[in-house]
Amino acid sequence: MTHVAVFTANLGLDQDKIPTSGIITIALLLSLVGVNAVWLIIRGHGGALIALVFYSVASFLCLRRQHFQAGVIAGIIGFGIHLFELFVKGTSQLIGIDQVFFYANLVLPIPLTITSYLASHKGSDGHAEKTNF
Repeated sequence: MTHVAVFTANLGLDQDKIPTSGIITIALLLSLVGVNAVWLIIRGHGGALIALVFYSVASFLCLRRQHFQAGVIAGIIGFGIHLFELFVKGTSQLIGIDQVFFYANLVLPIPLTITSYLASHKGSDGHAEKTNF
């Protein structure tokens, strides 16, 4: 049994219905939930609480509803907010472990956006759906 099959079986998901990019999306979202939960516990930052709720909702939508567009939106917003903070505030206020959490919140939304986009454009058979314009 592959790692992907074990992961989806533990979550009660049918691997045949979720493309691999969708599973990666869910893993990235759960990682962001974990990072922000730990950051909130350690430092008590209000931003970590907002991100925790935001990524939890996106995780629910992707995990239970298979709305991977929520991952695209979460990735773009998460990256945009942290990029803005990087340029406006800088990282001089961040000391030690706070830098790790900040950069995790800056970097992880990039692959989240990509994998969510790929997952949102794949059908249940794993092939790209045809879009009629």
